[in-house]
Amino acid sequence: MNTNVSFRHMDSSPALRDYATGKLERVVDKYVNGRVDASVVLSVEKFRHIANFTVQIKNLTVKGDYSSEDMYSSIDLALDKIERQLRRHKDRLRDHKPSNSDKGMSFRMGVLVPLGTEESEFEEEFAEDFENYPAPEPVEEPEVEETGDEDLGEFATLDGPVEVARARDYEAPSMKMEEAVLQLSLLQDREFFVFTNNVSKSINIIYKRADGKFGLIET
Repeated sequence: MNTNVSFRHMDSSPALRDYATGKLERVVDKYVNGRVDASVVLSVEKFRHIANFTVQIKNLTVKGDYSSEDMYSSIDLALDKIERQLRRHKDRLRDHKPSNSDKGMSFRMGVLVPLGTEESEFEEEFAEDFENYPAPEPVEEPEVEETGDEDLGEFATLDGPVEVARARDYEAPSMKMEEAVLQLSLLQDREFFVFTNNVSKSINIIYKRADGKFGLIET
């Protein structure tokens, strides 16, 4: 996280600088995994201590400011505004529902786990991955024998044999490219996001690269 702190009409304070940047990082880390640029301006006007934060996440700019008689209180309350906006935006993206005319496509997703792993051992760890995508609407199909999740076989790896578990169908939400980039930026500890490109109408995968940039896979 790249943060610039400046002081106006007051002496520079390392303690205030560390407090503002430390708390800002803790707030942002709850909602964003990726490059973030931020500026913090701490100023005094008469008896008012003013904290002003601007956070830039890709094409999203979040601002929060507050003034009080104590700078630490102003920092806390300004960051409360920042956190509410980040939470609201993340919830809005997660709850995004495409219209019937802009419906997402279905895809299948599973989890590679060590052979013999009980589902309960990884269910919670990967829960957020599956919650990011709505279940596709059911369609009428010929009756078949119920066998549970499809067995996709076992694979040998350098770390030992693994199997594909919890393979289920989901819907890749329909959205613009920039919405998908922002969605992934706001998903904590997620490395990829599957979406239906509302221009090409095909499934795309946006993912985080090791250099901090984003990659795109088009189908």
